[in-house]
Amino acid sequence: MNKTPLVSLLLLNWNGIEFTRKCIRSLLKTNYPNFEIILVDNGSRDNEGERLISEFGKMVKIILQPVNIGYAEGMNIAYRRAIGDYIMLLNNDMEFTSDWLLPLVRILQKNPFVGACQPKIKDVKNKNIFEYAAAAGGFIDFFGYPFARGRVFSKVEIDTGQYENQIKICWAGVLLIRRSILKKIGLFDPIYFNYAEDVDLCLRIYSQGYLIVYIPNSIVYHFGGGVLNKNLFQKMYFIHRNHLILIVKNWEAKKLLFFFPLRLSMEFISFFYYLLTGYPMSALSVIKALLSVLFMTKRILLSRFKYKKYLNSNNLSNMPMYKGSIVWDYFILRKQKFSSIMKSDMHGP
Repeated sequence: MNKTPLVSLLLLNWNGIEFTRKCIRSLLKTNYPNFEIILVDNGSRDNEGERLISEFGKMVKIILQPVNIGYAEGMNIAYRRAIGDYIMLLNNDMEFTSDWLLPLVRILQKNPFVGACQPKIKDVKNKNIFEYAAAAGGFIDFFGYPFARGRVFSKVEIDTGQYENQIKICWAGVLLIRRSILKKIGLFDPIYFNYAEDVDLCLRIYSQGYLIVYIPNSIVYHFGGGVLNKNLFQKMYFIHRNHLILIVKNWEAKKLLFFFPLRLSMEFISFFYYLLTGYPMSALSVIKALLSVLFMTKRILLSRFKYKKYLNSNNLSNMPMYKGSIVWDYFILRKQKFSSIMKSDMHGP
């Protein structure tokens, strides 16, 4: 076994050169002897791609895209250029501890049943709290709503050491994956463009009989949202649209017939909730998302058919999905911490 297998670190830039500069400089300080960095510039303005080449071209593989093709397809392009044994999916608004990578590599080397793993993700602006995306490991409920240990909807927890156990998780926003798995199932489905493509990928990893685990002694820091936070309407549109696509594409037919009407009703509740709480643009994003899913029906069903061969319901039973409704728990029962919703003493593989 190679003690230090080659790891390909993939990231994108889209009108976020300052984030990307900091991210690359941080990655170059990684205390691991065998990695490559592959960056796709997604049609950024102001010649950002060319500027990054002039600054980092000798140390980073940089691919220029003429237009923004989205996070999902951009990462697919980066993956096609990767030669590593393991593939690491990153965001450009991240900073890293020097020893972040080795614990992730070691778990994949040690346990052949682990197909992918996630580090602990904390807020770069306040390093005592978890970050919104994936935090200490992502989960989903039966309606396709994502949440995480350390973050449920807008409630983000302080890291007091409450999530230091290595456990199975449903999904991860920052993911180290075996290349051998991606050769079988592919990376991201470009139908998503941005958001939820990571959950979709994790469903396929579990379907191959592998586990995804959280590794608490690997720590990265995430700014959160980066460029997309500047356009809340677009961000909320993709979130609502893509999680509907996720369940139509992946849920079993019987389950879908029962749960999808309920999920649609939740979308309308979200619409009125946003209106009543003073977020009219978020309310409009829900309507746009619903219309988009309607007009994309044929494309979604074609994607469902294409990826159906990768989904095995028997293997998916190993995925620690929450069998309740996180919306009901959070807004009605006022359970706003992960430990009050799912067992906090879960163990890893």
